[in-house]
Amino acid sequence: MKKLLTLAAAAVLGLSLMSCGSTGGSDKSAKAKAGYPHPMTYTLDIASATKDGVIKMDDNSQYGDKGKTTRQTSYTQKTSWYSIVKPNKPQKGDKVHLVGRLTSAIDIDNLYVSLVDNSSNWTVLNDGENIISDIKAGVPFDIDMELNIVNKVAGECMLVLGYGEQNGTPSDFTAEKVAECDIGSPEGDYVAQENHKEPKVYEFDMSKDMAYVTMEPNYPWVDGVQDTMADPTNYQTVIAFTQKFDKDIDWPIPGDKIKIYWKTRSNNDIAALHCRIIENTPAVNWWKEIDVNGGAGQVIAEDIVAGEVTIIEAEFEVAESPIDGISFCLWNDLEDSDGSSLLTYVRDEE
Repeated sequence: MKKLLTLAAAAVLGLSLMSCGSTGGSDKSAKAKAGYPHPMTYTLDIASATKDGVIKMDDNSQYGDKGKTTRQTSYTQKTSWYSIVKPNKPQKGDKVHLVGRLTSAIDIDNLYVSLVDNSSNWTVLNDGENIISDIKAGVPFDIDMELNIVNKVAGECMLVLGYGEQNGTPSDFTAEKVAECDIGSPEGDYVAQENHKEPKVYEFDMSKDMAYVTMEPNYPWVDGVQDTMADPTNYQTVIAFTQKFDKDIDWPIPGDKIKIYWKTRSNNDIAALHCRIIENTPAVNWWKEIDVNGGAGQVIAEDIVAGEVTIIEAEFEVAESPIDGISFCLWNDLEDSDGSSLLTYVRDEE
């Protein structure tokens, strides 16, 4: 959240309401699909972007303008329409009709409203400065704005509210649903992610995709920078496999299972090889664990012997949909190998 208000003057101040519309997707097959027509108008209901109807606010005084946006929508509990607009994200030239009924626990002189994309330094999506003034504690107030979208949504479409510290400590808002979100309807022969509503099983042979995997020293992070002068914490690598999915029409959802087969050979003994599924993209500030085991991950192979063929079969369950990418994080503890290891491709005949 601190990063969001770092751009308070640009990020929070430039937000206005838009209405939901539809956008096009690309088909990897020879047959093109019509997709969603643009430009269009979306309708986004604020309560639909919240968790249990609550908009959490944080203190951002480290970066923000004290008189404007030092209190801002929480980064850790985001107010986001990601899952709603994912099949058809707003494009430059679209409009968003932003609606909602909010209640504040404190008086607020000026509330600044913005839509942002968190995948690129909290890019403000709409033009103009949108302000609601003279909000009274405990008195519901309506938001009904039409926002012009001037930047394409690449990551998440998020709501950011901000007000100055002269209004007091950060105080959460409650949100009441007033409308259904509308992201438009596709034209032509279009298959959207909405067809993937029930969990499914993906099965991938990763042997060629993970042909040269180097387990390198992983150093501790200090103030956002890895301290390469310190002792490593383990040996680790991150392998992206976003290319295995069609992001437009077939993207993992909670409950999906991902099964992998990996035929490999290591140049070093490894007592235990661990793995977890993460997102490693700007949309999540480069790190988010998204399988049910979280940071603990799971052991996918034990007693790997240098020079011998190792066949790994493992299954992961998705706990949260990725936004823009999906990766494996592999690691082994320091005591489980004599140093860095290289795992290489083994041809089928071996």
